[in-house]
Order: sequence, then C-alpha cells, then structure tokens
Amino acid sequence: MLNNDTAAMRKITHPEAQKALLDWFAILSERYAISDKKQVNGRAWRAELKRMELPYGVMMCEGYNNLRQRLNEHMPLRPVDEMALALFVSVAAHIKSDERALSFAAQLGEQITGAKSVLSSLRFERLQKANDPENFCQLLIRAVKIRAEYGVNVLSLADSIFLWMEEWLRREEHLPENSNPFARNRIRWASEYLSTARAK
Repeated sequence: MLNNDTAAMRKITHPEAQKALLDWFAILSERYAISDKKQVNGRAWRAELKRMELPYGVMMCEGYNNLRQRLNEHMPLRPVDEMALALFVSVAAHIKSDERALSFAAQLGEQITGAKSVLSSLRFERLQKANDPENFCQLLIRAVKIRAEYGVNVLSLADSIFLWMEEWLRREEHLPENSNPFARNRIRWASEYLSTARAK
C-alpha cells in the first residue's frame, strides 16, 4: 500500500533526532546558549555559517559539527547524509523562525497577502529543476529569504533536503527512482505547493 501523505517525514523520523535538530536551530538565535553543558554563542555560529562557501564550506564550522554530533546519536549519518546536513545548515542560517503549521513546500505555495503564492510558480519550478547541490542550496536560500518573517518549517525543510540529496546521489550512480511516486521529493513538493497555491 502506497503512503500518499506527502507531508509526512521520510528521512528524519526519530523523535529525538527531530528534537535535536530543533534545539540546534533555536541556539542560532541565542547569544548565550548551553550546548553539551558548555556556553556557546549561537548568533556567532549563524554569522559564521552565512559567510562560508556554499554549500559544503559549513562542514568546517563548529555549528555544523555540533548538529552532526547531535543527530548521529539518534540516526547514523552516511556520507550523503552529511552532505545533506551541510546543505540544510547553509540554508538554516538564513531562516528567521520555525513555523510548523504547514510543510515547507506548502509554505512556498501559501497565499498570505493576496492571490499570489509566497514563491512564484516560476521560482518554484526552478527549485524543482535544480540538478546539483550547489544550485539547489542557492535556490533554497532565496526561497527562505522570501518567506522571511513568515517563518519556515525547519523539520520539513531538513527532511526534504535529506531526501533530495539521496535522490541526487541515486541519479549520479544511475540507479532507478523509488517505485513509490509519493516517496519522491519532486512529486511530494509539487503536491504540497499546489495544495496551498490553489487554496483560494
């Protein structure tokens, strides 16, 4: 039986891994935060992450390594997952707040101030057609900046990036796509985006 719940988490499913990710994101807004019983400056982490070369420069940063260690305790990270995490961290540094009422892709289609989606259909199509991690990361950063004060569903975004990177690697290795269409990121995002873009 196919699971057609396109908003459901696919990769970061362990509740403690989800909590670790959200706790880490909360630290990015704090000057005096506690992580592993040590005081850290989350705002300095955010500033450093923003300065790094996209998308893998963040792998040298304390903020990235802190999240990698947190997640590794609850979900073993493969090399492709560490690459996905680098993309997520690069994008997360630009997110102003966590907002979980809708999935990330649904948030992009959301009509907040009239009849237009937050992210235009043309920009969304470009995001869907991104074929390498660097371009995907840049387009995601633009998308979260457009969301700005409306916030982003941090968990949904992270899960989607992990799924996207896994699919990208499968294409690079000439492996077949997942037989369940609802497990494919592009179809999941299209379904979620259209669910809000056509809501009014």
